Amino acid sequence: MKTIDLAGRTPAQKQGLLSQLVVPRPIAMITTLDADGAPNVAPFSYYMPVCGEPPLVAVTVGTVREATDEPKDTWVNLRESGEFVINVTTTALAEHIEVVAREYPAGVNEAEVAGWRTIPSQVVRPPSLADSPAHMECRVREVIDRGDPASCFSGVHIVLAEVVCVTVDESILEGPNHVDPTKVHAVGRMGFPWFITASSHSLFSQERIAYADLAPNPSQLRGLSS
Repeated sequence: MKTIDLAGRTPAQKQGLLSQLVVPRPIAMITTLDADGAPNVAPFSYYMPVCGEPPLVAVTVGTVREATDEPKDTWVNLRESGEFVINVTTTALAEHIEVVAREYPAGVNEAEVAGWRTIPSQVVRPPSLADSPAHMECRVREVIDRGDPASCFSGVHIVLAEVVCVTVDESILEGPNHVDPTKVHAVGRMGFPWFITASSHSLFSQERIAYADLAPNPSQLRGLSS
């Protein structure tokens, strides 16, 4: 085993190491609206569910762009409106993930650049992506700032948002309210420049048995952690 000395690495190298080890990461393809009503689309893989009541998600948005010291468009838009949509990133969007990740000038509609269709959302003002089979409409509840705000590899806004509406295409449902993971074809982020597809042939399942339901047989306890 090799110990990597984090103290001797740059912020970019440290973030790169985290991004290579915390994998695969789901990709939140976020749509927002600017002050003029123009849509913006950008992918964020520092993203996770938080809890079920209230239904919260967390998304980490960098404070500044890589090329300039301007704030990211997604941050400007959701800070002003308090609303955004997380579109589940699937193989239908995979070809243009890096296309919409580019740092375009403010006001550019990345959905048009990628050839993606937008549709009205149910509750929030930002549109949803018709090319994604599932959308989580969100409202910002809290923002936690961390790191050096002048550094694109340090400064972040950790956005805690409540999911106020979920829309799901029937093609990925198993029953009225249950999503079938084998039908989503989600795309995850690995270390740059790699991605992974969670298609049916790459998935496996395991039965979950509660400790209280195990027979008092020591052989059945193998593999269980305390």
